[in-house]
Amino acid sequence: MSTQELDVKKSWRAIRRHRRVVAAVAALGLLAGIGYALLEPPMHTATSLVVLPPPPATDAEKAAGTQSIETQVFIAGSEPVLKSAGQNLTPALETDAVRDRVDVVAVTQDVIEIDARGTSARQAMQLANAVAEVYLVFVTTDQKLPGDLGKKTGARMLEEATTARGGNMAIHLAIFGFLGALLGAVAGSIGLLAVVRGDRRLRLRDEIADAVGLPVLASVASYRAKDVEDWANLLEHYTPTAVEAWNLRKTLHHLGLDAKGGPDVSLSVISFAGDDKARPLGPQLAAFATSIGLSTAIVVDNHQEPPGKVALSIHVVVVGRDTPQLTEADRTTATIVALSAGSVTAEELARLAVAAAADDRDIDGLVVTDPDPTDRTIGRVSQSTRRIGARLPTLLSGTAKRTSR
Repeated sequence: MSTQELDVKKSWRAIRRHRRVVAAVAALGLLAGIGYALLEPPMHTATSLVVLPPPPATDAEKAAGTQSIETQVFIAGSEPVLKSAGQNLTPALETDAVRDRVDVVAVTQDVIEIDARGTSARQAMQLANAVAEVYLVFVTTDQKLPGDLGKKTGARMLEEATTARGGNMAIHLAIFGFLGALLGAVAGSIGLLAVVRGDRRLRLRDEIADAVGLPVLASVASYRAKDVEDWANLLEHYTPTAVEAWNLRKTLHHLGLDAKGGPDVSLSVISFAGDDKARPLGPQLAAFATSIGLSTAIVVDNHQEPPGKVALSIHVVVVGRDTPQLTEADRTTATIVALSAGSVTAEELARLAVAAAADDRDIDGLVVTDPDPTDRTIGRVSQSTRRIGARLPTLLSGTAKRTSR
């Protein structure tokens, strides 16, 4: 049961994460529904009533057969009657079209109701009356149908169709538009779930922390730097929000790098190739450290001269996903891994941890950039603790009660 709940939550998060895709498909469904509604205009419905002829008193068995309401309903909806009724319209309608538009039901044992639909109120009334008239001819005369209506005797028209109902275009468009949007949203969600089903990238902070057994120190919004001007602006004018500033300060404090006047310290910020949202974290930390009074320098991939006397040097290291290498990177006081939500898999993160261990390096923690907006985990509680704990901290309300497995 717990597995089903987890799958439902994961599916819902995927839909929320790609809600724009689902909304786009729903919009296409809306347009398709409206288009279909325009091609198939709303139908007007008209009703006529016919009273059956009285049975002949001289022959009881014949009377029973003639007066049977089921038989009369069958006759009124038979092909000869419908064909003749369609031919008597202007313009004429094919028999199949008349059959689709006409419904014959018994109201009582003596009255038949004929409901007819048309693209206009006039057509609906004409069709209902035409079917009633042809039926009367068929049961009261010897006329061969389709043909001349002839003279009606015995059975008679109880009520001609003089009005029609329905046919409101606005309601018609609204109904088909809504159905189209609903079907589009369902189809988009199913298609989306089918696509992301095999996606093994880590999105939740708890998933990221569990992959290598390291805590998530903080979560920050990435600075979108696309060219040299953006990077320069980041280093010179970066001003984090209060929340971002607090998270950056927490990161430095956890690593013991925020003390002024301390010994020279350094920090390696490792990110994966292709993860453009995580790469700016090093410069963001440097800009923030400078803003709080720490003299800071940045070393990019060890491709520049070592910095002079500064309180903090931040080394930005980018590694490959398949075979991460750290042997050429300088050793620093502390090391963190920056990664954005949904950018790496557990296997890629584990390869980096193995490479760090092989080079006798310790990774002190993880920083998640641009976290999933649906993520309410914190990535700082061990997996074993989450399994046995009754109440755990969350980002939303402080505590959350977990259901035991």
